[in-house]
Formats: sequence, C-alpha cells, structure tokens
Amino acid sequence: MRLSTPRIIAIFLLLCGSYELQARKDKHRSAPQDEIAVAAHLTMPGSPIVRFTATKHYDRTYIYAERGPGQPITLIDVTDPAKPTVVSQLDSADVAGLITAAGTSAISTSAPVVAARAATQTIRIMDFSDAAHPKITQQFDNVSAVEKVSGNVTLLANPQGIWVLTQHLAEDPAAEERYARKVIYGEN
Repeated sequence: MRLSTPRIIAIFLLLCGSYELQARKDKHRSAPQDEIAVAAHLTMPGSPIVRFTATKHYDRTYIYAERGPGQPITLIDVTDPAKPTVVSQLDSADVAGLITAAGTSAISTSAPVVAARAATQTIRIMDFSDAAHPKITQQFDNVSAVEKVSGNVTLLANPQGIWVLTQHLAEDPAAEERYARKVIYGEN
C-alpha cells in the first residue's frame, strides 16, 4: 500500500501530538509543588540594610537598598530575580534616607526616614505540600529589611547580604492536558 504525502504528514503530526501529550504527562508526574525558593543571593558589605524601596524604569525593576543615615544607598536591578545586579551606589554623608523613588530618580532627606533600627527578625520558608508533615525548608536569621517587590519576588536583607526569593505555583496537570488537546487536536 502506497501512502500519499498528505497521509504521511497527517500520521507524522498525529505521532508528534501523541509524543507531546505523553511528555507533558511524564513532566507532570514529577512536577514540583508550589514553592518559595531562593533565586539569588547578593553579598552586601557594610552596615545592615534597613529598608528597600521598589520602583520600575521602563521594563526594568529596581530596588534602592538603604543602610541608614550617612551610609551608602545602593541601586539594584532585580528584573531577572535569578541574576540581580548592583547598578550604582551613592556615598553621601548628607543622605539619611529616601522619601520616594521613581525609576532611576529618588528624593532623599537628611533626617532618618526609618526611626531607630528595628529589632531584627527571623523569617522562615514553610512547606505545607504534605499536609500531615509540614516543615520549615529554610530560615533566615537577623533579617533587618523585607520587601515584596512584585507578585512573585520578595527581598530579605540580613548580615549575609540580600536574598531574592521567588514564588512559583504548580501547574494544574488537568488544565495543561486540556490545553494540549485543544492545541493539538482542536478539541474544546
């Protein structure tokens, strides 16, 4: 029996679709649970960070990290949470803190914005994916500043530096399969 070109193409597409669905099923069997994890860590020498100020400039996400009166203010690009980069640092004895920031522009004051440095705190990442056995997966001691930057990025500062945490929600395997069937087979 001789196969025509359209039949060969149809069989090929059907095989590719079947392979894609099986690959997605295999992926979801071992898919990670919802998680909050460390995406990156920056060491920040000097006195402790006492406050973060988040802002955007075009499609970039910036954080101003403040240390306190007379200490440097550091501008950090966290657009890619896995690769934060220090963009700039301003050393000025006249700057005690930031009032506000808009992209790459900020308003500073000579009076402390943050009163006395608050007591440090302990921050923990908890995992409830096994409801019968919840656990603490990571702990950060002596945290001096915390800021939720965007929907899925949170920053912590402690003596070890700045920790960039990201949160990821697990994909729904049933929804993924429905989507794949719709794309591959045109099903509703």
